[in-house]
Amino acid sequence: MTLSSTPTPAVNTANRLARYSGWYLLATGIIHNAIGLIAGGSILAGIHQDGWWNTIESAAGINFERSAIVWFLVLGFFWMLMGYLMQAWQRETRKPLPAIIGWGLLANGIWVAIMLPASGAWLVLLQGVILIWARRAS
Repeated sequence: MTLSSTPTPAVNTANRLARYSGWYLLATGIIHNAIGLIAGGSILAGIHQDGWWNTIESAAGINFERSAIVWFLVLGFFWMLMGYLMQAWQRETRKPLPAIIGWGLLANGIWVAIMLPASGAWLVLLQGVILIWARRAS
């Protein structure tokens, strides 16, 4: 009995999906921040009207609404940056991403989906599954 070195359709699909995983995460970050800018526009306008500098925390305490929109947008930018880094890794090394990236995305996706099921957490969860699937298939 000989083993075939031809990848199965499942392996091909997993590898094809994982090849673009960085672009998926970058797109997730763009969508995330577009939603943040639209939903948080009035909050950002208030920050702008107050001059940006030191407009989140004052002697009265932290303005959690303002803090939330800032961190919401920061997270989106980090997803974009990480997505770009993931694509650069794959382009430069010609290797699949480390499994820990997939497991980290999966864990964070699950954690957020449990607390906030009507959210984009499912996109992050799915991206983790794709990376784990591709890693196991290769």
